[in-house]
Amino acid sequence: MLVLERKAILRMEGRIRIRERAESPCSAQAGDRAQEHFLREFPPRAGMAVALYCERTGEVPTGRIRQAYLAAGARLYYPKVTGNRTLAFYPHREGDGWTTGPYGILEPSPPAGVEPRLSGWDIVVVPGLAFDRRGNRLGHGFGYYDRFLGGLPEGVQRVGLAWASQRVPEVPVDAWDIPVHALVTEEGTIRVAPDPQNHR
Repeated sequence: MLVLERKAILRMEGRIRIRERAESPCSAQAGDRAQEHFLREFPPRAGMAVALYCERTGEVPTGRIRQAYLAAGARLYYPKVTGNRTLAFYPHREGDGWTTGPYGILEPSPPAGVEPRLSGWDIVVVPGLAFDRRGNRLGHGFGYYDRFLGGLPEGVQRVGLAWASQRVPEVPVDAWDIPVHALVTEEGTIRVAPDPQNHR
């Protein structure tokens, strides 16, 4: 089966899992556990620059991570879809405004004159539909995160945040797909060992 066809099947299955999570009465507790695992593994500290995101319906929530990082004095940045099909990450603090982006996801609404952050990241938190044990990630198919991650230095921590049910034996990859260094779920954190076949 071609990579494109395998990805299409995994995306369909991933969307089903997320929809099931959105309807599950246990999702709130599981989401809290996932965020606790994240904060334990990646504790916030003052001054660190972190790319976070607002979750879609059914995805692992990020609100507790946001609160803990802001309370510690970390600098949080959220993605905004630009006209040239890329992500620009803008600073966001308590009280700043949000707007709904083209895919129905909350995006920052930066004041005039505020520029996006281009470098100097400590952690980039990445959503996805499926992840495997080598850190390969399957997104929604638009390539926004792969384009962004492809420009980062290797030392920047790339961390996937997902439900345990989104782990799969293998994610098919193309040359432009960028793996994560770790995956955090409600069951804990998986550190990804370097894979010589991964291009990064």
